[in-house]
Amino acid sequence: MLEEIARRYDKARTGYEFDFKTEIEPFLNENKKLADQLLHIETDERLTERVREIMSDELMELLMSCHVSRFSLKLYHEKFKYINMWVNHAGKEGLL
Repeated sequence: MLEEIARRYDKARTGYEFDFKTEIEPFLNENKKLADQLLHIETDERLTERVREIMSDELMELLMSCHVSRFSLKLYHEKFKYINMWVNHAGKEGLL
């Protein structure tokens, strides 16, 4: 999923215009499941309810904004790294 987000953001930055109905909406619906799962994973004390909510919100924002060419590159990288860190953590814990 993260590779697809990166691919879509790169494509948007080169000027590609995504169609909402055929490209963006199916992508959001498919990956919204992961954002919902993040709200319910249990691991160690670092993953509090508030952190899970932030993770889910950040992932949804990243899933939407990767289709927008004017989305800040710096903000994109910050959100991408944050989500990547927690998804990798959850994967190592066998939670995803």
